[in-house]
Amino acid sequence: MYTVLVAENEPWVLKGIVEMVEAAGEEFEVAGACLNGEEAWNMIHEVWPMILITDIQMPELDGLSLIQRMAEHRLPVVSIILSGYDNFQYAQRAISYGVSEYLLKPVEFQELRDTLHRSKEKLETLKDLNDYMNKFQSLLDNREALAPKQVMQKQSELIQSVLKLNVLNKNARVSLLNIFDSKLKMLLSELGQETKDIPGYEADNDLSILNYYRALLERWYLASSVSAKASVPEAIERSCRYIKAHYKDEITLTEMADFTNFSVSHFSALFKKHTGTSLVNYVNQLKIDEAKRLLLETAYAVSEVAEMVGFSTMPYFTRVFKSFVGLSPLEYRKRLNP
Repeated sequence: MYTVLVAENEPWVLKGIVEMVEAAGEEFEVAGACLNGEEAWNMIHEVWPMILITDIQMPELDGLSLIQRMAEHRLPVVSIILSGYDNFQYAQRAISYGVSEYLLKPVEFQELRDTLHRSKEKLETLKDLNDYMNKFQSLLDNREALAPKQVMQKQSELIQSVLKLNVLNKNARVSLLNIFDSKLKMLLSELGQETKDIPGYEADNDLSILNYYRALLERWYLASSVSAKASVPEAIERSCRYIKAHYKDEITLTEMADFTNFSVSHFSALFKKHTGTSLVNYVNQLKIDEAKRLLLETAYAVSEVAEMVGFSTMPYFTRVFKSFVGLSPLEYRKRLNP
């Protein structure tokens, strides 16, 4: 499965691109959609997509700057630029940042599908890296479900498996360690925690590296545990009430940041700090909970249920439902309501 993040500031164009990606083949899954570059940057660190499709002109952070930032952080993501301008300088800059394709608007379905399929060979080389990043994120997201000792142990085991890449792929090892380092420092910064006092590690000393990441993880775990006990700010409580009332609509980080008068990055950090999950997962959980109720208590067709809870397409609904429940919607209905 190849996960895709779409960033486009025109809502109707965004919806169209998402639908085209979902129709391009079962191997392509839309992991998220957003309306500006800053929101995309935050979402990249939540869903770790393998492909980014981004408009070149966006508020907050334009597409080229977003891709430049990704290149500087050595994120293993295939990037596809969408532009309304046939500008050679834009294309040159895009190529210098490692952009895979540069497509002119309006984008036709066949053109986008061919582009995605041409990227598959390059994507194969990213699958292992993406798998490590998703495992790392999953452990961070599921902190509340595991005992502290388990969290630390599982994260240490993951770091050790990355260290073993040194024999086969030193570049992959370096990239993953840098990504984990940036992610943990970003999380600690959001909690007001400094990391300057944590000694760095020796690049060729595995024990030194393990001790460094254990120190970061321990500080994050202790700080986030204390933070979770703090009272939820009124703005986040108000956001949750709004989301529960409007979760069937398209809700974006940008919209909620405007709603609370916070920046996108500040709202994202506060929301996750006080709810324990990202906005995307929070909204999807509400949708899936309602879908489960409708599947068991009504005779609506699965496709009708998908539309009623706010999913634009059946494939996307089925994938999200299965990721939360472990069964497809139809299997869920048959097993619990035979």
